[in-house]
Amino acid sequence: MKRVVLSVVLFFVCTCGAKENENMFANEMSSFCLIGCGFLNSKGDIAIDPVFDYANPFSSAGLALVGSEYKGIFIDFKGQWIVDTKFDDADSFSSNYLAAVKIRNKWGYINDDGLIVIEMQFNEAKHFSENGLAPVRWKDEWGFIDDRGRVAIKPQFEDAYPFDASELARVKIGGKWGFINRYGELVIKAEFDLAHGFGEELLAAVRKNNKYGFIDVKGNMVIKPQFDYAADFARNLSIVQSSGKLGYIDTKGHIVIKPIFDGAVSFNLNDVAAVKLNKQWNLIDKKGNIIAKFKQEGTVEALSNGLFLIEDNSFNQHWYDSKGKLLLYTDAVCNITTLKNAGGNIIWPRMTKEEICGE
Repeated sequence: MKRVVLSVVLFFVCTCGAKENENMFANEMSSFCLIGCGFLNSKGDIAIDPVFDYANPFSSAGLALVGSEYKGIFIDFKGQWIVDTKFDDADSFSSNYLAAVKIRNKWGYINDDGLIVIEMQFNEAKHFSENGLAPVRWKDEWGFIDDRGRVAIKPQFEDAYPFDASELARVKIGGKWGFINRYGELVIKAEFDLAHGFGEELLAAVRKNNKYGFIDVKGNMVIKPQFDYAADFARNLSIVQSSGKLGYIDTKGHIVIKPIFDGAVSFNLNDVAAVKLNKQWNLIDKKGNIIAKFKQEGTVEALSNGLFLIEDNSFNQHWYDSKGKLLLYTDAVCNITTLKNAGGNIIWPRMTKEEICGE
């Protein structure tokens, strides 16, 4: 679980509107950082100004944790403050509008009114799943609680993750990973050195004897362990590594795009992926056809809203859409990092070049 350290007081600001609509809009946003951090929408427009010291992704509850080193704030997709927090640590809200928070080395949960609804009592806590259960740690053992804080599955595991799309949860027993159902029954034997969660395709990547394969929800090895690495399926394709190169397989285990790439990211909602071949980053379709080439060398990230972010070797950032069209890029103006559109116009900060340079 990726968390941001915050610095104990709650303040609630009421906002109105349907939460379902907030979820829809929030899922189209991705965070970005210049001097401050904010959010872009799927068109590359600034949706929430980059005025925060950090910005975590929006959760399924339509809320994002943002703020400064000593203060965290949960905001909605309009950038309005929902919960003002001062905790030692905090996690994002789950779909049941509860968030794990830490005070004086103990974890508990707050609701979206900022009220503590499950007291600080756990050594560690993760987010709630759709079935209303969350993994928590007492001393050295993990178990699960319900949304009232009652023990649903007694502490007994070395590690545990939330329930996923399969309605199963990964747990670690005797140094190996397996899966339990909501009653705590081990339904897939703990025999894997590593296990990913089940995604929408209801297949999970597992590692056994240093090779990756995939199992179904019954524990059947439907794609035998044969890869040096395997990522979660996205748009019915998974990145796999073989002999040091990356390619893509389908849910049957058939190689759809040959492993010839030095870098690869998963396919996005527009069925486009970025791959690196001979030091050149390209966009490809699901048949492996190159549909666009990036000019910059560096690292590539596929964002949740369908955009691609390239950070070049000089640490400049470039945002492209799924057709390879440049939308935004960063540029230093009088030693100030600015955000420009494809036409070279400064869109952040909202100042002219003369104002930035003090002319």
